[in-house]
Amino acid sequence: MLAPFRYRGFTPYAIGIIGVVVASLLRKLFDPYLVEHLSFSFDYLAVFVAAWTGGLWPALATATLSSLVGNYYFTDPYLSLAINSVEELIELTFFILVSAIIGILSEISLQALKRAKKAEEEKDNFMATVAHELRSPISVIYYANSLNRMSSAEQSSDQLDVIDRQVDHLNLLIEDLLDVSRVARGKIRLHRQHIDASSVIQGAIEIARPLITSRKHTLELDVSSEPMPVFVDPIRIEQVLANLLTNAAKYTPDGGHICITAKPAGDSAILAVRDNGIGIAPEMSSRVFDLFVQGEMGHGRDEGGLGIGLALAR
Repeated sequence: MLAPFRYRGFTPYAIGIIGVVVASLLRKLFDPYLVEHLSFSFDYLAVFVAAWTGGLWPALATATLSSLVGNYYFTDPYLSLAINSVEELIELTFFILVSAIIGILSEISLQALKRAKKAEEEKDNFMATVAHELRSPISVIYYANSLNRMSSAEQSSDQLDVIDRQVDHLNLLIEDLLDVSRVARGKIRLHRQHIDASSVIQGAIEIARPLITSRKHTLELDVSSEPMPVFVDPIRIEQVLANLLTNAAKYTPDGGHICITAKPAGDSAILAVRDNGIGIAPEMSSRVFDLFVQGEMGHGRDEGGLGIGLALAR
């Protein structure tokens, strides 16, 4: 992590001034215990903070101010800016040089951070744009398919059912893309309410049931009969559970076993999805919740998806 924040304008210079004041007070307090080559040790901290918050120029300004204050108050002759020895000149030069290096490295990190942030914003904008643009043609396909179904009552509906299922699948993918974009932009709004945790399980099952049924899996429920009151957004928790169920169905060979357990834990609830599928490779265990990361299906199978379900669940 490069820095939690960066300031522009006068703010980093003000932070540098405050840092010099604090460093000078600490230096006065500990000066009797410091050897000569450690006399600027506290000033380095002031320079580092100024560089961390503002980059090169605040770091140089802080270093210059630290040098003047240190030379004026802590170097013999006191209350004078005169440099009376080669050692003192070398010490000041070394301090300014190291401070400049700190500022340059911080400025490099600042520019890298800005580029990374810009790239992240462009990616989020692209995802949101693609998702929105895909909605229009998918809506047209769905509407045309509905009209075709009504006007062709005698025609076999198998092909129309396939179209409907694929349109529904695309709609889910689009919603996931939009949710990723909303999360990245900080625009997800949670509408929390007091509910019983067991109420979200049935909704999640209905979302994942088509895939579970098509793969001939057995679904077992082990839900506590005790109340499980929680304060959550039921739609989002249902989405989390549905994504876990969908993954269990995808990565379990046909005819597998999936189990949902739910039990109270104080003022919370523990929901778990277990299956007897292929599991997670050890090298993937630390990455399965990353965006666009998917495990190997095995046996040449590919159930589609973008690798965003678990990222949204997290």
